[in-house]
Amino acid sequence: MAKAATEYSDYDISDDSLGRINRSKIDKPLICFCVLNFFLNAAVSVIAPFYPPLAKDKAHVSVSTIGYIFGLNPIGAFFFSLVMGKKMSQWGRRRCMLIGLVIQSAVVVAFGLLDFMTHNKELFITVSLVTRFLQGASRAAYSSISFAYIPILWPDSIQKKISILETLTGLGLMSGPFIGAALDALFGYQMIFYTLGGIFFIALIPTAIFLPEDDHSLNKKQTLNSKRVIRNRQIWSLGLLLTMMSAGTTFINPIFSIHMKCYNMEEDVASLLLGWLTISYIICINIVPKLLQCIDKKIILTFGLFCSCLGDLIIAPLGIFPNKWFMTMIGLPFIGIANAFCVLPAIPQYIDYLNQIFNNDQSLRLPISDLSSGLFISFYSLGTFVGPVIGGIVYDAFLVDQSNEAQMTSFQRSSYTMAGLQAIMSILFIFGGDVYAPGYKRVRQGENIGISLEEEDEYEGSNKIGVQMFSSTQPNVSHDESS
Repeated sequence: MAKAATEYSDYDISDDSLGRINRSKIDKPLICFCVLNFFLNAAVSVIAPFYPPLAKDKAHVSVSTIGYIFGLNPIGAFFFSLVMGKKMSQWGRRRCMLIGLVIQSAVVVAFGLLDFMTHNKELFITVSLVTRFLQGASRAAYSSISFAYIPILWPDSIQKKISILETLTGLGLMSGPFIGAALDALFGYQMIFYTLGGIFFIALIPTAIFLPEDDHSLNKKQTLNSKRVIRNRQIWSLGLLLTMMSAGTTFINPIFSIHMKCYNMEEDVASLLLGWLTISYIICINIVPKLLQCIDKKIILTFGLFCSCLGDLIIAPLGIFPNKWFMTMIGLPFIGIANAFCVLPAIPQYIDYLNQIFNNDQSLRLPISDLSSGLFISFYSLGTFVGPVIGGIVYDAFLVDQSNEAQMTSFQRSSYTMAGLQAIMSILFIFGGDVYAPGYKRVRQGENIGISLEEEDEYEGSNKIGVQMFSSTQPNVSHDESS
C-alpha cells in the first residue's frame, strides 16, 4: 500500500505518515470528502422545491428564466472543472479546496437573502444568477479535486472509493429537499441557507488538517497536450453522453413542483417524491461495480442513457399510460438507475481513452487522473445546465394558458424533447465512443495496481477498474510535453 500510494502520488508522503493513516480506525480524508460531498450536493438540490414558487409567485419570474438561473450553477461548474482538471496540481489541490469552501459558504448565505429582494425583480434575478454561477464554480473545485485525490490516497481501492463518494453525493441530492423542508418549517426560508453556509465555513478546519500539504514543485512536472484531447472524438462522445444523461435528470428542476400542483400535490410532498429518484440511484450505484466485472463499461454507459430516455417517457407520460401522478413515481427510478449506470464507469472510461491517446505513458498517471476527474465533472455539469434550460424553454413554448391541462401538456412536450435527444445521443455514442470495437488489450502490470499477474489473468476481459486503469489500446501517438 505504501509503495503503491507513493508511486501514484505527486506528494511527498512518507511511509510513516501512510502507516498512521492505515493504522487509524477512521479514514479522516475519506470522512472529510464524504461529509462535504453530501452537503455540497444538498445545497444544490435544496432549492428545487422552494425556489421556483418564490421566484414565480413573489418575484414574478418566468419559468424559462428560472431554468436559466438553475442552469448557471452547472455552467460555472463546467468551465471551472475544465480549468481544475488541467491546473489543480500546479495551483495546489488543498489550497483550491479551501478557496472553494470559502466561496461556497458566502454564496449559499447570499442565496438566503433573496427573500428580501422579491419586490425588485431585476435585483432578484441578478443576485440569483451570480450566486448560482459562483456556487457551481466553487462546488466544481471541491468535487473535481476530491475525485482526483482517490488514485493518490487510495490506489488499491479506486472503484470502491468512487462508489462511496457517489453514494454520499446521491444522499446529499436526496436529503437536500428534506433538510430544506425541516429548516423551513422550523425557522423559515432563510435559515436553510444560513445553516448550510455555516457548515461549509466550519468545514475549512478539517479540510486544512486532514489533507496532504500541497507540493509547490508540481509546476515542473509533465502536463498533457490539450490539443490531442480536444481533437479526440471518443472524449467528446463520452462527454456528450454524460451531458445528456444529466440533462435528462435535471430538466424537471424548474417545472417539477409546478407540474405536480396540477395533481393537487403540495410542494413538500413533491420534494419527497423527488427523493425516490435518488433512492434508486443509491441502491444501483452499489450494484454497478459487480456488473463492471463482466460487462464492458461502454455498453453499461449506453444502456444507462437508453434507460434514462425510457424514464423521461414514463413521467411524461406516454399516451399509452394514464396521466396520473403515480406515473411520475414509476418513471423517476428509471432515471436514478440510469444515472448510476453512467456515473460510475465514466471516470475509468475517460482514463482508458486518455491512456490510448498518450500511449500508456506511465509518467502521466497523475495528470490523466486529474483530467479524467475534471472532464467528468465538467460535462456532467454542462448537462445540468442544458436540462433546466431546455425544460423551461419547451415548457413556456407550449404553455397556452394556466389551466391544469395546458400545464400538463407543456410538461409532456418537455419530457418528449429530452427523451428524443437522449435516444439520438445513445446512437451517436455507439459509433463515436467505439462501443462496437474489440475489447482493450491488457497490459501486464499487476505489480503496479496491487494485484498479482495470476489475478490479472483471472479477470481477463473484465472491466475491473483496478485492472484497467492504466491499460491501453493499440499504440497511438507519442507523448508531447507541451501543453
